[in-house]
Amino acid sequence: MLNNSQKMLSWLIDRLEIETSLQHLSRYHQQWSTSIQGQGQASFHLVIQQDCHFHLIEENDFIHLYQGDAIFLLKDIPFIITDTTQRVAPSLNHLQRNLANSNDAGVLSCSTHLACGYFTFRSRLSELFIAALPPYLILRQNDQALTECISIFELIRHEAKLDKEASISLIERLTSILFYYLIRHTFNHGNHKNIPLWTLFNDPKLYPLILDIVANPEQDWTLQSMAAVCGISRANFARYFTSIAGFSATQFVLYYRVQLAQQFLAEGLTIADCAEKVGYQSVAAFTRAFQRVTQKNPSQFMKLQLS
Repeated sequence: MLNNSQKMLSWLIDRLEIETSLQHLSRYHQQWSTSIQGQGQASFHLVIQQDCHFHLIEENDFIHLYQGDAIFLLKDIPFIITDTTQRVAPSLNHLQRNLANSNDAGVLSCSTHLACGYFTFRSRLSELFIAALPPYLILRQNDQALTECISIFELIRHEAKLDKEASISLIERLTSILFYYLIRHTFNHGNHKNIPLWTLFNDPKLYPLILDIVANPEQDWTLQSMAAVCGISRANFARYFTSIAGFSATQFVLYYRVQLAQQFLAEGLTIADCAEKVGYQSVAAFTRAFQRVTQKNPSQFMKLQLS
């Protein structure tokens, strides 16, 4: 039977809106270095063939990534990837991208093959979830607890080795699935005390409230009403929720309602009906909340769905 954390984790994963974009599928030979940091986005880096050093600039250290390993940066962390001869990262101004000659089979057999790209989190609820995780996650090909991840990675490696015939969209979709499994593994096997959402979902006061909000988004969820469910004062509730979750209770309600509203609008509900179903007493109040989160009003969102 699933415990509270596992139930809520499954619920959140079902609602994560992540888009994966492959930026390059490249082979490097001899001494080389590369980076795609500085775009303000989360990123992924899959080691298809051979090893490399992943230099975390702010930590002044590197991680040795072996063939079949992957690293997922959940925010735009400064980094440089190099061949394994380089234990000190070069500067960003001195990157040396020695791309392997695709016509030379001898070079290809000993070159480092990487698949790198970006993650975009399309909802603010996804952002809250990701912010609760460590700044980066590492997948090791020899981790026996990650058999599902390793199987997915092998599908990516097989597709990537097709080179020019590789399906970019398939690699992107498989990478998204790989990331979902790695998130689940992180929550189920990581140091839970360092993951705020784990604490939130197991808190005897707050977990019943989260379930109530999810089941009844149309209710008038003020700080006072939420505090009443938890049996504590309004002021204490606000501080307590933020200290446990890392974000405010009102943020959670707002982002959940707007994400739910996007689903309803995409299904064809009118703006007025949608506003009522997610707890807003007027279309004007709903529109303000929707625009605050998505930077678009509901009408603009609906037009995009039809285009």
